[in-house]
Amino acid sequence: PLPVIDYVVIHELVHLEERNHTKAFWNRVKMLMPDYEKHKDWLKKYGYLLRL
Repeated sequence: PLPVIDYVVIHELVHLEERNHTKAFWNRVKMLMPDYEKHKDWLKKYGYLLRL
């Protein structure tokens, strides 16, 4: 799903400023995508099915 791709892109872009998964990292992700948790959960559940 496109929102999951958006989540992955945001996640990786935030790593440009926050190297680790600290509270500051997740706060920044949430600022950019308030509903990121549902996309993160989807990826954990179904990510193994994705092919590039």
